[in-house]
Amino acid sequence: MAQLTQRDVDILLRIWDMSRSEHMVQARNWMFTQFHVKDFDEFKVKHPRGSPEWSMFHEVCSHLELCGVLINRGLLNEDLYFDLVGGIETLWHKAKKVIYGLREETDPRMYENFELLFERCMKWQEAHPPKKPKKA
Repeated sequence: MAQLTQRDVDILLRIWDMSRSEHMVQARNWMFTQFHVKDFDEFKVKHPRGSPEWSMFHEVCSHLELCGVLINRGLLNEDLYFDLVGGIETLWHKAKKVIYGLREETDPRMYENFELLFERCMKWQEAHPPKKPKKA
């Protein structure tokens, strides 16, 4: 693990503050608890452009895209981030069919850094088992 700097901590705290905004908390909670679509077509019918749900989906994905960009460019310490942040795997699996549809329909690079963040998170988790065992 690389030596942490005050800059690493400052960047993480800024990201943390962004993730704790009222709107982001609401959007993330919606993604975890109420966002259920089988594919991009269903997403477009249930949550059309301009709807609050469309905005919440993009708010969460955009935040994770930002984190992915920062980690992939070496500007956010991966160990520090993944040690703190959870739910990336769940959010990716819930969002990926919609993201793949958005890529086909609009931009082939849409949320590619979110996907890279997910992949790096999975590798990080393999290398860093939980600190505490599951309780029976």
